[in-house]
Amino acid sequence: MEVSLIGVHLGLSVMLFLSMNWIGKHSLNAGYIQMSVFVKTDEAPAFNFLYRSFAPVVFITLVSALSYTFKQDWLVEKIYMVVIYHAFGRLVFNVLTGRGALLNWSMQVAYIVVSTSVAYYIYSNLIIDKAFFFPEAKDIGNALWLGVLGFIYHTCNAVRFSDAKTKKRKDNYLKITYQKYRELYGSLIEDIAQNNNQERLIYAVLIYENFNRPKLYRLVENVLFLFGLARTLGVMQVTTDKFINDRESVELGSIKIVNDYQLAVEKDKSYYSDWWSIRRFILKSYNPDDDYISEVVRIDSELKSLFYKDIKRLPEDCIDEPC
Repeated sequence: MEVSLIGVHLGLSVMLFLSMNWIGKHSLNAGYIQMSVFVKTDEAPAFNFLYRSFAPVVFITLVSALSYTFKQDWLVEKIYMVVIYHAFGRLVFNVLTGRGALLNWSMQVAYIVVSTSVAYYIYSNLIIDKAFFFPEAKDIGNALWLGVLGFIYHTCNAVRFSDAKTKKRKDNYLKITYQKYRELYGSLIEDIAQNNNQERLIYAVLIYENFNRPKLYRLVENVLFLFGLARTLGVMQVTTDKFINDRESVELGSIKIVNDYQLAVEKDKSYYSDWWSIRRFILKSYNPDDDYISEVVRIDSELKSLFYKDIKRLPEDCIDEPC
């Protein structure tokens, strides 16, 4: 293939990546599962598998139709490569952003095999023939088979699978990430945190912020900050008017969490009398988004069961529950 064609196909693969993420994010009610640190029951396994496997095929079909319509037939040559670029590009992206441990690799392989195989078949047998995009009336009758496929889809969507392996994978990710940050910033956090609740919440925020803004994103943010296009920096995404590194962001983020803890306790002792309400006050100050608060609360709870269950509790921790 010509270099120009490869460049266009690579660009289309990026467009496919962004489009699938955007559509998926707005298809949560249909059962779409976003990557998360937590175990989420797949309420629509057929939808998720078919979407991830066949959306790329639909994409290249639509692009081919538009290319033929606007007399840009050259773009259609080997357009199945867009699906291949997208499949491996998505894997590389997840690995580079530190999310490899969260991937179900056997399922990822299944997505790639199905999507690339179907894409090549559709290209070889249908897309390269313009007549496919302009069917005769008798061919439309084949659409009746869609009813059969719809029934199969609905039936498969009712199937549920065990979450045991997913939970193990998510727990391993939390353990690895927590241990990594404890080695990097443990002494710093211990010097700032006044009790186990504060320390645990700092790690919870740290882990979730890193998940949302992995190293690759933060490198881009550092560049954007120089041009005044970014306001939060570092692994804990601290709002700042001067350049800071990851360690400085952990220090500033930890101080903010501890200060907000004290503010909550001093503000209204009758209302902020338990860890649940104090924690929500702290997180709402850090990021008011309800989904953000919910996710960090879950990480905090997971960290407690994984690492803080047997730790001797300080008197200050008894605001959480009786000692």
